[in-house]
Amino acid sequence: MSKNIIVCGAGVVTSAAKWTPIAIVGAWKGHIAGEFELTLSDLEQIAINFKNADAEDVVVDFEHQSTENIKAEATGWAKDLKVEDNKLLAKIEWLEETKELIKSKKYKYLSPVLVQNSLDPITGDHIGWTLHSIALTNTPFFQELDEVILNKRQQEDDDSIQKKEKILDEELKKELEKLKEENAELLAENDKLKTEAAELKKTNAEVKVDEAVAAKKIHPDQKDSMLAFSAADPEGFEKFLTDAKAITSAPGGNDMFANSANGGQSNGNNNSDTGLSEDELNA
Repeated sequence: MSKNIIVCGAGVVTSAAKWTPIAIVGAWKGHIAGEFELTLSDLEQIAINFKNADAEDVVVDFEHQSTENIKAEATGWAKDLKVEDNKLLAKIEWLEETKELIKSKKYKYLSPVLVQNSLDPITGDHIGWTLHSIALTNTPFFQELDEVILNKRQQEDDDSIQKKEKILDEELKKELEKLKEENAELLAENDKLKTEAAELKKTNAEVKVDEAVAAKKIHPDQKDSMLAFSAADPEGFEKFLTDAKAITSAPGGNDMFANSANGGQSNGNNNSDTGLSEDELNA
């Protein structure tokens, strides 16, 4: 790897479109490309060169593939750079499939590729530090910095989200239990109303059958069968009562309601079977 190319590791990845730190002021002695230092002036120079470049964005790839002679697909694009609080921040537009990798935490970190003593591609002038690309990786160079500073912030964000989700889950569970209780109450009330309706229907049928018996439209012995008729076919029962005529005598001329007509007592002069007097029977 060229000493001019510094592959680093900085910002914690977030799926939201916001400014993310990718480099920080400091000095490092243990990089594979050799010792290097980044000053505030260097970070500002990177941001200026980015804005002056003909390209509108810088690629974000997987594991620094853009620095190797292999296929390097974009995971996103750095659309802008700025310096703030001794840090270089990038505004990254992620591809949809990359967002899923980030949300599932299969990838968590960003690692920039910085180039020292860069040359302007057109004029050949020395323009200093530039940003070559950014990698989505799990092994950034600034691992300790990420863990101590940036990961802590990310963990706080994650904890806050999880806390809110837990509260929301509890509220939903309470609401669900409340709805279940209300539903059980409604079902019980519905069963009660059904029972009351059935009892009322039965009572109405008994009243109508009693009225029909009193009106001599049906015989008292038919009461149970009429109640069953009412339960099985209410409309048919109503039609039957409407069309029924008072019964005055049974087949053969016997009076079916003779006892009820005189209070259930015989006067001794009438024969309950024939309706004739003793004198008429003996004539």
